[in-house]
Amino acid sequence: MSGLKASIRTLRTARLVNLAIPPIIRTAREADKIGPAESGSESPMPSKNYNLVAKGILEKVGASGELTRREARDAAWCLWETVPALASNRLAVTSLIKATETSGRRQPFRALASSYMASYAPDQSRIVEISAVLMRLARGMGRPWAPLQSDLNLFHVVEGPQNLARVAVERSISPTEVLSGYGLGAVNAQSGFAKFCIARALEQMRDGKEPRHEVRLQWVRTFALRDVRELLFQEHGPLVANALLLPFGDTTPQEATADKFLAILLRLFGDPRSQPAKWTGMREAAAIVRRWLTKQSLRQFLEVVDRTAVAKMWKHRRAFWSAVYDRGLISDAWVVFSPLGEDEARRTFGKEISFATFNGGSVENGQAVLLLRIGRGVVAEWSHSGKCIIWSDAEARGAPSLHSRTYQPSTLRAPVDAYSDLAGPVFAISHSRPEHYFWQPKVAEKIHQMTGVRISQREYQVK
Repeated sequence: MSGLKASIRTLRTARLVNLAIPPIIRTAREADKIGPAESGSESPMPSKNYNLVAKGILEKVGASGELTRREARDAAWCLWETVPALASNRLAVTSLIKATETSGRRQPFRALASSYMASYAPDQSRIVEISAVLMRLARGMGRPWAPLQSDLNLFHVVEGPQNLARVAVERSISPTEVLSGYGLGAVNAQSGFAKFCIARALEQMRDGKEPRHEVRLQWVRTFALRDVRELLFQEHGPLVANALLLPFGDTTPQEATADKFLAILLRLFGDPRSQPAKWTGMREAAAIVRRWLTKQSLRQFLEVVDRTAVAKMWKHRRAFWSAVYDRGLISDAWVVFSPLGEDEARRTFGKEISFATFNGGSVENGQAVLLLRIGRGVVAEWSHSGKCIIWSDAEARGAPSLHSRTYQPSTLRAPVDAYSDLAGPVFAISHSRPEHYFWQPKVAEKIHQMTGVRISQREYQVK
């Protein structure tokens, strides 16, 4: 016990050394240099009023022209989105760039890089100057910035978005997923940079960089749309339509593929035949959709009526109008269904398809009319026991127009002055004796009269 007492007495009388405790421990200081490992980027602080911060920074640079490291971090978030916007003040931008370059820390760079990507647009004020400083500094900033700059030239104001979009298309992933693969996981999918990269990716798809149609459709559905039902960015509408359609050129895809594309396009933009204003600025894409819809309308009529009409009479009409379509003589098509056909059409072709319905009048159960534009004329092909009626001039009084939502049955039937005489303005014929090819050659001759193209019996012969 005496030894313990002696030790205590010694400690009490000994001169103690005052050890200085650093205000920030070394590991925290080094971590602060590296930055958040999980994302590599920064975000503005929700608790700060950056409009007030921007005003204070303008006062500071006006007085001294110098910004501290912390002020540079804040100033980065005041370049474009605040009132006042610091990018409109040359001295403020110069001071921010100087503070970022001389700070010796990564936080100002991360803040500036993150703000650049959040508010990116190629025409933003001072964007080229900010781009230049980020390009200079990125290679010394470690992951993810150095690899991103080295591999993609990310901060080049023009090449960066183009390169990121190219990789996204090549890998069939979104631009934000490409960045996430590098470790930059906090870039908002709706940021200015992501928005611009999606636009560039859509342009590259339009120009043929992704020739696989199903892959292109899936990319657009996943990354350019919200919940597959609306555009992520409304101004991307023409880009989406062109990216989906222009790679097809004059080729019409398989029916199942066309139906998938049409379902998306009609939901986004409506039917260009009845809603042309929604396709403004998309002339080529609208022409492709109209061509596909012509075939789809013909299929609607043939396949839906196929389920309700008498097979022995219907198979000849299917063969005949398919031959006319295959010769490229049908420039437009529109179907009018009774309620039974309407339900069947939506079950078969989906909810987005367009067609008309009968408004009053008397029609057979399941009866339908196929309206066709052929040459200058218009055809009303009735199903079941109805007639084939052809107006030589689609602009003539009494000739039905296409793409109305509803029709009175009487307006689609043969007028009293219609005859089976090919010389008359309105031609009408019953579908009698189809197995003996009684009516088909006469309708073919009328079509030849309107188009100059002759269809042989061999082309519509039932096999």
